[in-house]
Amino acid sequence: MLLVSFDLFAAALFGLIAIRARRRYNRLPEVPADVDMTYLPSVTVIVPARNEASIIQRVVSSLVALDYPTGDAGCRLLVIDDHSTDNTGALAHSAGADVLRLDTEPPDGWTGKCNACDQGARRSVSDWLLFTDADTQHQPDSLRRVVSYAEQQGLDAISLLLRQECAGLWDRALLPLAYQQFFAALNFDKPVFNGQYILVRRAVYEQSEGFGAVRGRVMEDVAFAESLQRQGFRIALLNGERLASVHMYASFLQLWRGMTKTAFAAARDRGLAGLLLAIAAMTGAYVLLIIGGGLLTAQPGIAAGGIILAVWNGWLLLPWLRRFGVRPAFGYALLNLPAMGLLMLIGSVSTGQALFGRGVVWKGRVIVEKR
Repeated sequence: MLLVSFDLFAAALFGLIAIRARRRYNRLPEVPADVDMTYLPSVTVIVPARNEASIIQRVVSSLVALDYPTGDAGCRLLVIDDHSTDNTGALAHSAGADVLRLDTEPPDGWTGKCNACDQGARRSVSDWLLFTDADTQHQPDSLRRVVSYAEQQGLDAISLLLRQECAGLWDRALLPLAYQQFFAALNFDKPVFNGQYILVRRAVYEQSEGFGAVRGRVMEDVAFAESLQRQGFRIALLNGERLASVHMYASFLQLWRGMTKTAFAAARDRGLAGLLLAIAAMTGAYVLLIIGGGLLTAQPGIAAGGIILAVWNGWLLLPWLRRFGVRPAFGYALLNLPAMGLLMLIGSVSTGQALFGRGVVWKGRVIVEKR
């Protein structure tokens, strides 16, 4: 009887998270397709890149192809080669970007990305600054639409959530689940940016101290949004899935390090939503245990209850798998409980690293949170 009650609780909890996530996703506005301006202000697109030789030409090619005026009064593309040990800078230049090479490690107290972005901003004189990552790809009309929308709405900064490209087994198994959890925890009362795409007025960047104000933060994008809002600037987070995409991880090791880097900081200050997700992760582990326990002890009724829960949770995940273009969607949906267990392990490891001040390894550097 106790197991049945807990199974019902787990089913209800999974359903609550799915409903909460979809509602928050649907609340996120998209950039309108019909925004247009006769005059387009100047923009510097800044791409921080460290050891990105395998992907840098893709992002540069997509940015060179933007439907936006070029030159000093239009769009300038600047790649910040952040002390790379490969030929990232040469490849970026050959693809059509200006390149600024940083030959030293970041100053004490700065993360590499914050320093690279700030160095790019200091060498820009444009009206707007767009910070975007080396693993992104942009649609030709994206910059025109985002800049026009920001100008028409009187915004000081705007950030986009991009379409996630899932190319490998671990991408397909983990990222849709991670995004479902992200939207379930999303609180529209708190400022949030996505560091893969942040557009900000240069005057606002300078007045707010930009990334210099959050120089030691691991989650520099969220910290930057908090800093701007605290200073009274108008900011917005929008759905940009139709405008740009991102392929974050090329291997399981990259995925592990990337998600470990953000897991603890992302869960911070989530309040009730964070507690809800933590309980859900533990519940997922419980379901795995009762399936395994039921099979090992030859109690098919117990195992069947766990299998039904796994199928139920997988069905709730189907909209996210389809949104990410994962095929076969239901096949990957059945991996939801192992994926949830792995996310819980990632969260546990990152929490331990934060508590003991060990930091995380990213791009060959050890990053320790400094406030």
